[in-house]
Amino acid sequence: MEKKKEQNKKRIKYRMPKGQKKVQVVLAAVFLLLLAGICLLNLLHKDREISEREMRVLAYKPELSLENVASGRFMKQFESYVSDQFAGRDFWVQIKTSADSLAGKKEENGVFIGKKEYLLEDIAVPDEKDLKDNLEAMKKFQKKYSDVTMHVMLVPNAANVLKKNLPAFAVTADQSSRIKEVQAELGEGFDWIDVEKTMNAHRDEEIYYHTDHHWTTKGAYYAFQDAKKQLGIAEKEEVKMKAYGVSNDFNGTLAAKSGYQTGYKEPIFIYLPEGDNAPQIVVNYVEEQKKSASMYDSSKLEERDQYAVFFGGNHPLIDIRTTCAQDDRLLIFKDSYANCFIPFLAPYYREIVVVDPRYYSGNLETLMEEKQVDSVLFLYNANTFFEDRMLSGVLPGADTE
Repeated sequence: MEKKKEQNKKRIKYRMPKGQKKVQVVLAAVFLLLLAGICLLNLLHKDREISEREMRVLAYKPELSLENVASGRFMKQFESYVSDQFAGRDFWVQIKTSADSLAGKKEENGVFIGKKEYLLEDIAVPDEKDLKDNLEAMKKFQKKYSDVTMHVMLVPNAANVLKKNLPAFAVTADQSSRIKEVQAELGEGFDWIDVEKTMNAHRDEEIYYHTDHHWTTKGAYYAFQDAKKQLGIAEKEEVKMKAYGVSNDFNGTLAAKSGYQTGYKEPIFIYLPEGDNAPQIVVNYVEEQKKSASMYDSSKLEERDQYAVFFGGNHPLIDIRTTCAQDDRLLIFKDSYANCFIPFLAPYYREIVVVDPRYYSGNLETLMEEKQVDSVLFLYNANTFFEDRMLSGVLPGADTE
C-alpha cells in the first residue's frame, strides 16, 4: 500500500504557479510582436543602392527563375540581399563591432585587425563553378581573337603579401597557390605578368593602404615598372611621372566594413606626367555621356570614399584617347585596382578602352570590331577575380556549358 502511494506521488504533474505562467505568456507575446514588427519594418524598408558607411554597392533583390533556383544561385544571392538590406543594418553592425572589440576579437566581417595598424581583408575562397566558367570564357575569348596579345595581371591581396602583419593564429586560404592554378589553367595563350613577385619584393614599403583593400599608387607604380617590357612599353620613349599628395585624411573601405580604425588617416598620391613628350588626353565616360581632360576627380576627395579620386570611381565603359605618337590600342577588363594603374599606361597608347564587367551590359563583339584593339589586359586583385560572377557573361563567344 505504501509503495503504491509513492508511485502515485511520482505521477503527480508539476503545476506552474499562476504568476509565472502569466509572465511566460507575456514574454512570448512580446517576442512574437517584436518578430512581427521587424518583419513588417523590413517589408516597408526601402532598398539602398549604396552603403555610405561601408563604401560599397549593396546586393539587390535577385531574379526568381527556374534556372537560378536549380543552380542554387538564387538562395545565395537572396541571402546576400537580406543581409545587405536589413533595416537598421548599420546600427546593428556597429553594436556587434563594439561588442567584439570589447571581447578582444581580432576579426570582424572578414577583416583582420593586423599589426602596424593594418586592416587586412581575408583571402577569398572561389566558387569553383564561377571560377571554371570565367577561365573557360577567357580561353574561348583568346581563341576567338588569337591575333590579339592578351595579358593577365592578378594582384595578390595584402593578407597574402603582408602575412607577417596578420594577428596571431589567423588562418587564411593559400592565395598564391590559387593564382598559380589560374596561370596554369589559362596556359600559354595568355602572357602572365607576375605581380606577386613585384609586391613581395617591396612588402616593407607602403604598397597597400592600412584601412582600405586597394593597393596604393606606389604599389601600382612598382608593378608598372616591372610589367613594361611584357606590355611592349619598354621600347617606347619614356614619359617621366611624379607623385603628388592629394589627401592626408583618407580612411578606407576596410575601416568602414569592420568598424575598426575609423579615425586612422593616411595619404593618397596621384602620379602626373612631366616633360614635353607627355600626351594630352580625353576621357569619355560612355554610358554617362560625360567627357573630361583628366583621369582624376578632385571632388571625390570631399566625399567618404576618397579612392574614387581615380576616374570618379567605377564605370561600365571608359574610352581614353590620347595624342600619343604610337597607334597602339589597349582593351582592359578590370576591377577597381586598375583605376590607379591606368594613368601609368595612358602616355603609351593612342586609345585605352576600359570595361568593368560588373556593370557593363554592351555587346563586346561590336566593341572589339569598332576599336580594333592590339592587346588586352585582364587586371584584377585576386580576391575580386575569385569572387567574380560577371566576366564569363560579358566575354564574346564565351557561352559556358
